[in-house]
Amino acid sequence: MSLLGAIILSSFAAAFVSLIGGLLPIYNGDKVKGATHYVVSFAIGALFSVSFLDLLPEAIEMSSVEYAMPFVLVGVLFFFLLEKFIFWYHCHDGECQVHAYSYLVLWGDFLHNFVDGIILGLTFLVDMRLGFITTIAIILHEIPQEIGDFGILMHGGLSRSKALLYNFLSALSVVAGGILTYFLGSSLEPFLPASLAMVAGAFIYLAAVDLMPELHESTRLSHSLIQIIFILAGAFFVIAPGFFLGH
Repeated sequence: MSLLGAIILSSFAAAFVSLIGGLLPIYNGDKVKGATHYVVSFAIGALFSVSFLDLLPEAIEMSSVEYAMPFVLVGVLFFFLLEKFIFWYHCHDGECQVHAYSYLVLWGDFLHNFVDGIILGLTFLVDMRLGFITTIAIILHEIPQEIGDFGILMHGGLSRSKALLYNFLSALSVVAGGILTYFLGSSLEPFLPASLAMVAGAFIYLAAVDLMPELHESTRLSHSLIQIIFILAGAFFVIAPGFFLGH
């Protein structure tokens, strides 16, 4: 498979998650709600593992520790500010503007997915295996978010069909981001170490700030143990190919 074909296929797969995220709660809401924490747990393990064991070592190998690490912090702060911007008009003095927030969610998703497309493109430029692993990590962390976003759009007054359509259209920006990154590939090479380090920071932020707090909603010991198992499974998913392929 060509590099461009791999980027297009992976970005469309990531965009398709928006439809799954909308259809799942429609057809099987109770089971989806029960399984969400396990999907989130798996995504946390995969995101941390991709960040610390793939993206950061690659960025450091292409530059140096002193050069790469500050960009990890930049990635964390950038995603923090991005979320601040997205939620800026969500609530004021305890009162939420739900209808306005529905469209803000769509614009936020558009930007977020475009950034995801750039992330996919960058990782594929470095290594095909890393690109596919990153695709899976992005898909896994998108599923719970898309389920939540669909609920917000419905609550904001959109019909099921419009919520699905608008959510999918905003998700297509991941394809645009991936293709744009491919065609700018050669000009982006000098910026790859910094970009990979920023992506690592973004993934660390997503896993630690957006996803991990959701796991504390349940305090049952059995539930917590299963969450840990799924986190380890997500990490092993990223580590395993290296063992079998010898790198």
